[in-house]
Amino acid sequence: MKSHQEFFAELKRRKVFKVTGVYGVVAFGLLQVADPLATALGLPDTFLTYIVALLLLGFPVALVLAWAFEVTPDGMQKTEAAAPGEIEAIVALPVSKRWPAGLMALLGVGALIAGAWWVGRQTAPEGATALSREEASGAVRLPMTNLADDPRPSIAVLPFADMSPDGDQEYFSDGMAEEILNVLAKITELRVAARTSTFALKDQDLTAAEWGDTLRVAYLIEGSVRKSGNQVRITAQLIDTADGSHLWTDAYTRPLVDVFQIQAEIAEAVAQALTVPLGLQAASDLVTPTADLEAYDLYLAGRARMKERGPSLNEAIRLFEAAIARDSTWAPAWAGLAEAKELLGWYPEVWGGDPVSLEDIHAGMVPLQEASENAARRALELDPNIASAHVALGSVYRNRNDWEKGEAAYLRALSLDPDNGEAYQQYAELLSEMGRIDEGLRLAERAVAMDRLPVRYLLFSGILGSDDRLDEAIEALRTGIKLDSEGSVTGLRRRWVNFNIQAGTYDSLFAYGSGFRVQELTEEHQAAVIEALRNGDPSVLPPELEEVEWAPTLLMALGQSDEAVEAMRRSVAARPFQNTNWTWGPIFDPIREHPVFLQILKDLDLEGAVPQRTPR
Repeated sequence: MKSHQEFFAELKRRKVFKVTGVYGVVAFGLLQVADPLATALGLPDTFLTYIVALLLLGFPVALVLAWAFEVTPDGMQKTEAAAPGEIEAIVALPVSKRWPAGLMALLGVGALIAGAWWVGRQTAPEGATALSREEASGAVRLPMTNLADDPRPSIAVLPFADMSPDGDQEYFSDGMAEEILNVLAKITELRVAARTSTFALKDQDLTAAEWGDTLRVAYLIEGSVRKSGNQVRITAQLIDTADGSHLWTDAYTRPLVDVFQIQAEIAEAVAQALTVPLGLQAASDLVTPTADLEAYDLYLAGRARMKERGPSLNEAIRLFEAAIARDSTWAPAWAGLAEAKELLGWYPEVWGGDPVSLEDIHAGMVPLQEASENAARRALELDPNIASAHVALGSVYRNRNDWEKGEAAYLRALSLDPDNGEAYQQYAELLSEMGRIDEGLRLAERAVAMDRLPVRYLLFSGILGSDDRLDEAIEALRTGIKLDSEGSVTGLRRRWVNFNIQAGTYDSLFAYGSGFRVQELTEEHQAAVIEALRNGDPSVLPPELEEVEWAPTLLMALGQSDEAVEAMRRSVAARPFQNTNWTWGPIFDPIREHPVFLQILKDLDLEGAVPQRTPR
């Protein structure tokens, strides 16, 4: 049996060490070239992953070939056995002659490992820590769609009363209550009711018990704000909804610049009263302050406008940009801008101008997505743990059909803020677009339970429809339309037409308008649609319906499956940035194997996907 020195001598004789060193260094160089090449050619991140896999698989092959063969003037030949005394002569060489080959091999292995690690960093989701779905179910609490199953103490922050001398600081007192709510939401051992749920009841005179029953919470925070010049007085109290008793109360009279410290102190006092851990090193870690109080004021106003959706998004963007102009290093303002820019892309009717075609809408959406991504990345440079920036980035990835990166970003957001209603909304959207309807429905239910916004019901109804629960979907739409008194969420009206076509309820088909792209269909066109459906006659349909969102559904209802899938293809081709969860509706099940539908899935990077509905 050979000694280890003889074995290493054999490796040196067969030039295995030399091949190891050369292979590793060359592989590292190839990876450095491959990265800019992939960027220049617009290749996906998986290109680098495949290159690494090939190089790693080729490494042991190269070593085996180096051991078994050698290059001679006559070509590749099988390596002959060592001549008598050849191995002993190598072993007898001084260290200075023997070690360089081994060091070269170590250098090669190190270079190969370093190159693989570098590619891993390059292709990892930027600004997000990827969590597995198994990790997400625990760390992000995704299974708890029923709030009654959540064991954490539950709390709501009621709108603070404006006690300012002129009574003109309601937006500031509302913003202060919302900011305290957001600070408390960062304490993962608390469940905090969403702002919309409490502010929707702002002017109602309810007892503590009635607030608790309505919001399904065990505790309340109520208070007041008096802002005068550079001074602010904030009072707050923690109330047990079971008996109305006060568990804690305090008042803070400070310079306005101390407003962030007051928020942290209130959160710390609440956590102590409810005996839950902050989960952080200090209460100050719960807030992200700015030294410019005017920027803070603008930010609060921007968040309020953004929640309204529709035309208010333009004003929200203006307010966030004004806040950034005053403090360009404040992450929350950048994150707010990122979310508002991404959301604006879905409301072309408020862009200005006249985006009358799907191509126009797509052309206008591209720069909004880029601006949203840039703002989100800037926010994450300033604060990697700001959840709303991860939400915006996840939505940008989703809109580009980069499903894996989008999911990682949403999971990161929820790991940072388990009660972020917007994260649940957007993540549910991604899952439903991928055909993971059962998972998306659980998240949509959670979003609605936390925050009764019209846009939440738009999503909820869409996923219910895809889950083959049409009656429930129509009822959810009815609720959303009732809440959307300003008509800002136009998708609710389009979906109403879509689902009533499927339900065969033609009398109420256009009860809330047609939702035809940016403008409405004429009464003549609406009558033609109803006539076609009642008589089963597609010939009476006007050509203007080719681009309407619900055209594929209409054609399927008329038995025109080939035309329906072609309309679907045109929609996807003309506007890559779009919500595609409607493609998973049961009405389209008969065309799932149609070659055009399969090509649509391939174009959306969803090849092989099938609708995963909840069990019946």
